Amino acid sequence: MTIDLKSPFGALLLTLTIIAFCYLLLPILVIVVAPLGSTGYLSFPPQGLTLKWYQAAVGDMRYVGSFFTSLKVATITAIVSTVIGILAAHGLTRYEFRGRKFIEALFLSPLILPTLVLAVGLSIFFSRTGLLTGTARLVASHVIVCTPYVIRVSLPVFQRFDRTLEEAAQNLGATPLQSFLMVLLPVVRPAIIAGAVMAFITSFDEVVLALFLAEPSAPTLPVTIYSAVQLGFDPSVAAVSGLLVLLTMALMVIYHIFGAVRD
Repeated sequence: MTIDLKSPFGALLLTLTIIAFCYLLLPILVIVVAPLGSTGYLSFPPQGLTLKWYQAAVGDMRYVGSFFTSLKVATITAIVSTVIGILAAHGLTRYEFRGRKFIEALFLSPLILPTLVLAVGLSIFFSRTGLLTGTARLVASHVIVCTPYVIRVSLPVFQRFDRTLEEAAQNLGATPLQSFLMVLLPVVRPAIIAGAVMAFITSFDEVVLALFLAEPSAPTLPVTIYSAVQLGFDPSVAAVSGLLVLLTMALMVIYHIFGAVRD
C-alpha cells in the first residue's frame, strides 16, 4: 500500500510522524546541548558556550572508572546471557518433554518480577550463602534479568526454523554439532545479535540491582550518576549523559557505514 504524501491524509500522517519524532528526540538533544552552558547550573537554551562541563566529566575518574565497570559487567552479561538464552531456546523448541511449558515460564519469570524484589532477594541470598562476591554476583544477577530477553527474542525464530534443513545436513554426513553450527546458527544469527544487544543495553542501564549488589569500591555508571544527582545536580552529570548519547550515535553511524559497505 502506497500513501500519497501530497494527499490530505498523507500530509496529516507526515505531520504526525514529524511531531512524534520531535517529541522523542528533542529531550535527547536537550541533554547534549544543555551542558554547553557556562553557568554552574543546567539551563536550556545554554547561556554562553563552553566545553568545561564535558571536560570535567571526561576528567572525573569516578565517571571513567564506573563507565569501564559498567562496560565490563555488560559485556560479560551479554555473552553469558546469549549463550544460556540460545541454548535454552534451542532446547525448548527442539525437544518435547514433560514440564516444557513450566521451564519456559520459569526462564521468563524475571521479566514480570519487580526488580526491587529481585534485588532484595538476591542480596540476601548471596549474603547468606557467600556463593559469589564482588562483581561476580552483580554479573550473575544481571544474567538472571537479561537471559529472558534473549530467550524472548530467539524463541519465535527457533520455532519457525525448518528442522528438515538440519536433517538434510546430517543425511549428507554432518554431525549434530556441525549441523547446529553451520545450518542453524547462520539462520538464527539476527535473533542472537538482537538478544545480545538487548542484554548488553539492559545490563549497562540497570541501576536497582547495582545499588544492592555492586561493590562500593567499583560502582557502575548508573549508580555513580544516581549518587551524583542525590548529592547535588551540576552540569557535569548531564555532560556524562550527553557523552553516552554521542557515543551511541557514533556506534550507530559506524554500524550503518559498515552495513552499507557490506551490502
